[in-house]
Amino acid sequence: MEPQPWEGISVRWTRPTVPDIAVALTLGYLLYQQPGVPEWLSALAMIIALRCIHVTRTV
Repeated sequence: MEPQPWEGISVRWTRPTVPDIAVALTLGYLLYQQPGVPEWLSALAMIIALRCIHVTRTV
């Protein structure tokens, strides 16, 4: 078995659409209202829900 060389990772930013923003804000608000959820977790969920950061492996 040959060792595989490390492949690069490409990060690309795209502009979020209006439905993505609406879903992210709704999700963040609902998570923020829950007493057991920390604020950083609701912010992270909003960023993931925006679907504007694309991480791909370059070949």
